Amino acid sequence: MRGFENKFDVQNEPEKMSFKARTGKQYSFDFSGMYNQQWQRSEVLGECKGYSKAGALLAEFRSFLAKAYVTSTDYTRHRNDCFWFVTNVPFGCSEGSGIRNYEFIRATLTDMTKPEVREVVGDSHVDTNLIWSLAQRIGVFILTDSFLMNTDLSYKVEHGESLWTILKKFHAGHAPNGFGFIAREIASKNNLPSPNRLISGKRIRLSWQGIPGSAGGSFGGF
Repeated sequence: MRGFENKFDVQNEPEKMSFKARTGKQYSFDFSGMYNQQWQRSEVLGECKGYSKAGALLAEFRSFLAKAYVTSTDYTRHRNDCFWFVTNVPFGCSEGSGIRNYEFIRATLTDMTKPEVREVVGDSHVDTNLIWSLAQRIGVFILTDSFLMNTDLSYKVEHGESLWTILKKFHAGHAPNGFGFIAREIASKNNLPSPNRLISGKRIRLSWQGIPGSAGGSFGGF
């Protein structure tokens, strides 16, 4: 995403991603970063959900909306933050783009028959006036596998990283098949003198190779 830089993820720094629901339970987001545009700079809290089918995604999205609402209203620091939901499978097709609008979000947050909402919001009051602002800060990104495999991805190299560790991060902890060829292709694409020489802080372009046999869960490399 142009203008977005990921800062933290729940695997490495869970304490920065965790919050308390109004029921007293803990919940977390998957990543946090900064989104910069000419007219806007804001923190982003988001979730990544990778599935082979869309069946469970609408419930996951309702839970995400409940987390976004509670975080935005109960934590002053996050009052104006953006909240992004990233997945690889189209979902909520009957609602279409309406899953981001005020009416859908209000109906979701006030429907206590949905356990995924109730476990975050509990029996507390939902201020519908605050939902207007939240709706403007919700982002939904459906990045299908075929789209990602045909799109250049931008990645900022961290200190001590190699193509081996970066590609493992992008592919669920396993380097993709044909690593040597892929590494040379990345070096050529980025005018690197060698696949083994990366400069910390420099952005490189690379491609996602897919994760064979992936059945669901969160996916990394955002």
